[in-house]
Amino acid sequence: MYAEKGQVQSLTVSSKGQITISADARRRLSIRKGTHLLEVVVGDCLLYVPEDTYLSQILATFQDGLKRTHLTAEEIAGDIESHKGELFQSLYPELADE
Repeated sequence: MYAEKGQVQSLTVSSKGQITISADARRRLSIRKGTHLLEVVVGDCLLYVPEDTYLSQILATFQDGLKRTHLTAEEIAGDIESHKGELFQSLYPELADE
């Protein structure tokens, strides 16, 4: 899926580790001074999501599930990568690396 115009922005990390979120994104997501964001690392991706009660509950449920199964996020990400490779190979055998 391609990002719609205006939805992809390049951000620069300051010497203090800070980023500036565009005014358009802040308006669209109702992010104001003091808004809490969730930082989510998935594989080699970094997501910042406005925190709300529902999302916090989902994250807590996910973390509880990880604890019960003794899995780590890294293990799940590795499994996803493995399955993506297998799926790609089955769908496009002529393009897959040997």
